[in-house]
This record gives sequence, C-alpha cells and structure tokens, in this order.
Amino acid sequence: MSNNITKLLCVAVLCYSASAMASWNVLFSENFESYNNTTDMQTVWTPYWEAGVFVTQIDDDVNGTPEVAGKFAYHPGGGYDYINLPSSVVPTDYQWLRLSVDIYDNDTSLDPYAPLSPAVKRATLGMRNSTVGENILELGMYAATAHYAYRAILFDDPGAEPNWDAWDLGTEQVDGQTLPVNRFRGAGWIRYTVTIAPTMLVFDIDLGRDGKIDGSITYTSGVTTTANGYDQIRFGGPSGVTSAGGGVTYDNILLEYISAANPPPPGDVDRDGFVGLADLDLVLNNWNQTVPPADPRADPNGDNYIGLQDLDFILHNWNAGTPQPAIIPEPTASCLLVLSGLALLGRRLPNHNRSVKLEH
Repeated sequence: MSNNITKLLCVAVLCYSASAMASWNVLFSENFESYNNTTDMQTVWTPYWEAGVFVTQIDDDVNGTPEVAGKFAYHPGGGYDYINLPSSVVPTDYQWLRLSVDIYDNDTSLDPYAPLSPAVKRATLGMRNSTVGENILELGMYAATAHYAYRAILFDDPGAEPNWDAWDLGTEQVDGQTLPVNRFRGAGWIRYTVTIAPTMLVFDIDLGRDGKIDGSITYTSGVTTTANGYDQIRFGGPSGVTSAGGGVTYDNILLEYISAANPPPPGDVDRDGFVGLADLDLVLNNWNQTVPPADPRADPNGDNYIGLQDLDFILHNWNAGTPQPAIIPEPTASCLLVLSGLALLGRRLPNHNRSVKLEH
C-alpha cells in the first residue's frame, strides 16, 4: 500500500460519518395499510403456490359479525407469500435483531367439544436465509405440537434446536373444564416475538396483544446464527405446508435492530471490551470484502461491505472501554501503515477536543 493511498484512507476515516453511527433502526415494517387490494399487496409480497389475500375486515367472534376493521393479509396455508430483504442481516454482540407479528386466529381449528384434539392448523410468520437454507425461524400455530408454537432449525451449532416447541401457558376454565391455554383460547389477536442474539433466541407470546408477556422461552444452545444471516420474511404455511384447520390473518410485521442487553463499546468489533489496535487490524484484514465471506464483526456499520465507514467507526470510538490487563496486541503491518499515515497527517478527529492517542 503506497503512502498516498494510506493518506487517503486516513483522511477519509477521520471524517465523522453520521450514517456509520446509526446502528439501531427498523429494517422492515409492514401493516398492510398502503394496499388497496390483493394485486397491490402481491407486488410487494411474492406469492408461492397458494397465495395470501388482502382483506379489509375480520370477524372477532364466532357469529360472523365484523368487529375489527382495518387492512390485513389472510393466508389459508398450502403456500406462502414472501419478501426478500435488500441485504442479509446478522445479529451482533452490540445490536440484536427482533422480529414480531400480530396473528389473528378465528378459532376454526378448535372443536369446542374436543379442545384437546384440534384439527391441524399450521400458519406462521417465518424468517430465514433463503439462499443457503439456514437460520430458519417460525412463529405462529402448529397444532401437531401445540396450538401456539415456534421453531428454530438449521443454525450453525446443531444441538438443542427447537424443531417446533410450545409455551407452557397454564390452564383456564372453559365451560366447567380445566383446559390447557395452549390448546384452547378462542378467537382473537396474539403477538409473537423472537429476539435474536448471535448465540441466543428468546421467544415471547402476548395473548390478546395487551402488552403482557404470557410466555417466554430462552435458548442458548444450538442456535448460533451463521454469517449468512437472514434475508427473507414470509407468511402462510411454514415451508409451504397445508393447514387443515384453516388460515389466519397477519398484521404489524416488524424486523428491527435493538440495543444488546450488555453491549460492548461501539467500535469494539473483536469483543474484548476495548477499542484499539486489535479492532483496527480486524477491519483491515477484511478490507474491501463483502459479508460473507468476510468476518461480519469487521462490518460495524452493517452494510455488508468492509470499507471506509467501518474504519471511521473504529477511529471515532478509539480508546473506548477498558483494555484487557497485560494484553497489548502487537500491531500488524496493516495497522502500522494506517498509524504512520495518521502521524503524517497530524489531524484531529472532528467534534473532539483532543488528538487521537494511539498506544502500542
């Protein structure tokens, strides 16, 4: 790398980039309010096999009286509608993913006189990597296991993946009978949520959308998201399977980045609690590559390309955090090139009242 290129890199990365700092944001949101009919909806949501349909009202009770008005998507199962994200998304230690959806069940899959033997209703919202068939998540109804269920399979770390599991929601009294809530609930809206950390999944269910979490399950084994991440969202039959118990209605689909519970300092891409030479080296070792195959940790601005904005992110947060005691990494040749360029420039970071102090 020539001195001119080094100087150019250093000038660029010392310019504060607001876009590089915007790490937590809504990635995808859908409430179906912008569509006028099914054709409109299918210009965004591509149908596969049996398609979902656009609806403007649903019934809130068994007598067929419309009590909830609005715009929604209904799918009978036996296919699905999908949308591809602009680029694959991957959770990190400092920004997790959260996917949520509201699903309305009209209770057609449950016989009130035999609630422990419901017809098989299989209808979910799913997210996965469609290119390589990895990181498959499903939220919704899968009566072969339980009425309200979730699924997480084909992650990088095989083990205790929940290949259809259910929340323990306790029991309730129905016509004098003590019945499992997860087998008999009646018509109504339910909010499903999954929070996705690099090596953890948390599944939550909110019966009635009243803001109260009625069930929560955490998995920390067998659920390591691969570097391929997630690039597709779909609703309908999970993997296109049929639903003998009828379909469901979908609304308020949301995929977003959220702050991690105990995030490392911004710019700490190697996760050692300190922003320094090791982080700079990780970015430069993946320079000018896309994710994948580049290490996703080297892409702190999340655009799936290792470039100037990622170096900017590291240098803007230089010396943040607490260095590991007695662990001072030796700078590699790539680091020394950038450091020598910084020394030549003698520049100050914008919006800071001190020079960058580099220790090695």
